[in-house]
Amino acid sequence: MARVDLHAHILPGLDDGPVAVEESLVMARMAARDGTGIIVATPHYQDMELEHKSSSIVPELADMLNAALRNDTLQRRTPTVRILTGMIHRLDMSLPDLVDSKSAITLNRTRFLLTEPPFTRLPSYVEEVIGRLITQRLVPVLAHPERNVVFQQNPKRLQDLVDEGVIVQVASGSLTGQNGENARRAAEQYIRHGMAHVVSSEMHSQRAPRVPQLSDAFEIVTELVGYPEAIDIFETNPAMIIEGRSPQQERVAQPRLKQSWTRMPTIEINNPISERTRRFWKRTFRRIMRRTTRV
Repeated sequence: MARVDLHAHILPGLDDGPVAVEESLVMARMAARDGTGIIVATPHYQDMELEHKSSSIVPELADMLNAALRNDTLQRRTPTVRILTGMIHRLDMSLPDLVDSKSAITLNRTRFLLTEPPFTRLPSYVEEVIGRLITQRLVPVLAHPERNVVFQQNPKRLQDLVDEGVIVQVASGSLTGQNGENARRAAEQYIRHGMAHVVSSEMHSQRAPRVPQLSDAFEIVTELVGYPEAIDIFETNPAMIIEGRSPQQERVAQPRLKQSWTRMPTIEINNPISERTRRFWKRTFRRIMRRTTRV
């Protein structure tokens, strides 16, 4: 099974993602080469509203990209990738009304609705809005809560939402350190404690920091909770969501058995190494050793 990316800004000219179709195609090809088989295009609802763009353009652009990608696969023999549709909405008091007016677009037309909290604060009405969405027979998918200051400082508040049925989507850039140290620590905590169900790229461009690649984050999650759990988070759970099925609500992260060849040797050096560099070489060493043991 290929990876499924539930949160991607890949449709051209709709929000702060790519401007031209050519860049969208480059991003899709990069994702396919990295091991992603399905991308859910999720433009910002508010950006489209400000530009007075109809939501009907979302499936039209997705169909256009899919046609071009199918042609790509035939002519270049490139890996196959498919674009599905969705949208990301701000988690505010108006969201249930958007649902009632049928303005909100769910992930692949299922009952799963992608929504994002603010980065700095967490309004007191969050639980009320989540409750209203649930009574509307929707399942809120909360995007990148690890970037929110309140959830960083009070993970129990996020756990309470998970207990109510909320799906947690962590950004790959948080795990790789692109979104800052606090977001990285929170993301790792959510993964270890079984609070996170899905990791998505949140791609915006072919260039850093929000690129269409998940492999580095997959390696980190494998290191944190083991390969089977990583498969659930990157493949099984998001595939279930786009089919309209709920993934396992309470994951139990099992401690990974250590193998002697995965341990990095301790090297005394005078020059300090950044945490990001250390993690990069550790993952590289692990990939080399895995390939060696297969021979």
